[in-house]
Amino acid sequence: MKKRMAKEQWNSYTRPSMKHIVVISLNNNWFSVDLGEPEILISTLRLTDVGTIVTFQSAELFAYFESLGRMLVPQVFDLQCIDKQMSQEGKEFRNPKKWHLLPFLKYHKVIPDDFVLNDASILYCLQAMGIVYSQLIDFDEEEKARVETIEAEINKIIYKRQRQGVGINLDLAKNLSKKIEKEIYRDKNVLQLEHGIFDPENISQQLAYIDRKKYNLIKSSQFTFKAWRSHDPVCALFYNILRNKADMNSLLFMLSNWGGSQKTKPTYFGFGTITSRITMREPALQNLRKQNRAVIIAEMGYKLLYIDYSQFEAGILASLSQDPAMIKFYNASDIYTDIAKTVLGNKDHRSDAKILFYRYMYGDTSLPSAAVSYFTKFRKLDQFKKDIDERMELEGRIGTVNGNYRKKNGEAYSWALSHLIQATASLIYKNAVIRTGREAGQAKFLIPMHDATLYQIPEYCYDKVVKRIEEIYIEEFKKICPNIEVAVTSKDKFD
Repeated sequence: MKKRMAKEQWNSYTRPSMKHIVVISLNNNWFSVDLGEPEILISTLRLTDVGTIVTFQSAELFAYFESLGRMLVPQVFDLQCIDKQMSQEGKEFRNPKKWHLLPFLKYHKVIPDDFVLNDASILYCLQAMGIVYSQLIDFDEEEKARVETIEAEINKIIYKRQRQGVGINLDLAKNLSKKIEKEIYRDKNVLQLEHGIFDPENISQQLAYIDRKKYNLIKSSQFTFKAWRSHDPVCALFYNILRNKADMNSLLFMLSNWGGSQKTKPTYFGFGTITSRITMREPALQNLRKQNRAVIIAEMGYKLLYIDYSQFEAGILASLSQDPAMIKFYNASDIYTDIAKTVLGNKDHRSDAKILFYRYMYGDTSLPSAAVSYFTKFRKLDQFKKDIDERMELEGRIGTVNGNYRKKNGEAYSWALSHLIQATASLIYKNAVIRTGREAGQAKFLIPMHDATLYQIPEYCYDKVVKRIEEIYIEEFKKICPNIEVAVTSKDKFD
């Protein structure tokens, strides 16, 4: 195994002007390389005059800071998030689909296929990480500007919360885990005994059922089960098991006391999806089902605030398409309720109607004819969708007014409209979160959702701060979608 980078790789390597440290933890020891002096292995983690730390192990990094009693930390960039943003590639480009360090480095051709990470090759690995980071960060000037103005600010907010943790009710977590375990066992029994499906958590069995029923795969097997759960009891069982299993995993992380007996410390990813959603893992608190969210509590002297955009994606789609009928409808009514009433025949089926809306955005060709007729009545919207497809064909990628592009792979890009709308939603959302941090500092960021945020606010100034946050969220939506009447809802519960 070579211990130094190939000469041609160093020749194309541009050292950053600001101090950057690439770090990795191996066998409970930290190693680092200063990108200004990349041939020197540092067998520790020096923090003096560090401008930026680049890592893929933020949870371990912040635990290390905590062990040192260090609360102020440098700017941190997650390598996985930088890769998602700058490469502009969805999962269809990668194999394996799930991000891991060595496959990532092999994909970018900076380590050989037979590379093994150990004490002897640690310098080589850190150098490879540094080269790919430097290449990615300079890959696209528009995306680089977004990193510096938006993503860096979001990282400061989420990593502060990652270090501080989120309050939880451990007794409730114990009770909920027991209840969910029984529900999973019950649903698995039904699938096994009545439908001959013996391993419902196995992706191959999930896809086999979807294929057997001739359902279109929409985004993922779980979303497909969600789309069909009202019409197919097997899909409902699959969906319940997958959602309950995810909640069970989150509750088990809470019960492991990682973060202490009253808090849990999830790992946050500022650019967690190709549309730039902020995501959380271990535990994935933002994915908790509504009936299990009461496990999240405010700290002493604080109250929760859950602020939520009303019809977020529908409003963005109406504004960007400039469809007058859809804008008028959005401003005066609720599109999802109208879809439920017009297409599904029952205005109370709003959640199913929302899924139809997402299926339309994702280019699902198996929509019922009533749904197709519903959307084509918005003539400018229908033309806007065709224009997006033409733009993809011409430019090979789609993005927002502020970067966040996604490249097409081959001819398949039915997701183009969905990416544009959801990436725009992420931009609006992040701008609102950043402004709230600056202008309503008493509010403490806790959990990000796609169109909502959970904060905790001191009781003594609660009403005043809530009013200011509502103003900020509305103003940020209006900046990008000026021709709609934005609505937000606020409540003091995360349910």
